[in-house]
Amino acid sequence: MNTLAEDSKDHKTKRKQKLKNVLRLLISLIAFTCLIKFGRVDLHTAFKYLIKVNPVFFALAYLCYLSTMLIAAMRFHFSSHVLGFNKKYFQLLQLNFVGTFFNNFLPTTFGGDALRGYYLRQGTHISLAKAAACIIYERYTGMIVLFWAASFVFILQSLGVIHTSWGIPNQLIMFTHLGSIITIFLIPFLPQLSNLFLGNSNWVYKKIIEPVVVYWHDLKLMTRILLLSFLLQSFVLLCHFFIALALDIKIPFSYYFAFYPLTTIAGFMIPSLNGLGIREGTYIYFLSKVNVSNEEGLAFSICWLIVLLITSFIGGVVYMFGDFRKHKPLEDASHESNN
Repeated sequence: MNTLAEDSKDHKTKRKQKLKNVLRLLISLIAFTCLIKFGRVDLHTAFKYLIKVNPVFFALAYLCYLSTMLIAAMRFHFSSHVLGFNKKYFQLLQLNFVGTFFNNFLPTTFGGDALRGYYLRQGTHISLAKAAACIIYERYTGMIVLFWAASFVFILQSLGVIHTSWGIPNQLIMFTHLGSIITIFLIPFLPQLSNLFLGNSNWVYKKIIEPVVVYWHDLKLMTRILLLSFLLQSFVLLCHFFIALALDIKIPFSYYFAFYPLTTIAGFMIPSLNGLGIREGTYIYFLSKVNVSNEEGLAFSICWLIVLLITSFIGGVVYMFGDFRKHKPLEDASHESNN
């Protein structure tokens, strides 16, 4: 009876996930259709920009993005090993490539991050909550850097250090400041706030805070992960810089610290098939603020998509032939930690 109940529950979960994926696909298609129909984008002109891409600068852009995969694997190594997981660095690097593949190519029941968490935990007795905590904490530190970067450049602009006005709505500027304030003055104190208002033992603490509390208690580890996230996002920003050079698009360097975080946050928060349609629309919108034409903005976003798809292709190959599924026996891992 229990098996039948579990099978029924699993079937319902998969059906819900499929419906969510269909919804994301529909949102992406609608967004892309509206972008072409109402965004006044000349596809022929955008294609002209694409075929004139400077291959040297585009190669540099991709090398920058490839560097982010190496950095992300190092961050994954630190954030997972403190929770007791024992995957090797090269296996974690493979897992990141596989996650990129599933995020970009397949609207599957496993998202890229869910799959990384699944294979991270496979072969261990560590709770699923800790695997999820590791993945969420990585995402969280990346978002922190994005909010801080955007807030920093907007503050410089308000102080007159950056003289150019980009015409970004005040609501978006306030949103980035609010995000930064929350990450600085609220999130770090969640364990204390939970104990203060809900007591020492409560659902919020057990399910959400306890799996990641180790990061709060280890300032050195938290600083190291944050620095790696900062380095990672810096290389993504450089990737954008080289894409602009490849297309011969003139963008003020300070503006990268505003538009790249905002486009990424928008793609992350709005449901879609890995940002498809949403990403193109946000790139066109924010680049138009510095007098980049809609066609150039679309060409820019397509170049960025190509970078992601190349990485996804590598991830597909790794998924078929990689050894990321292997794990060290628990006794070997404990022996290494003792040494």
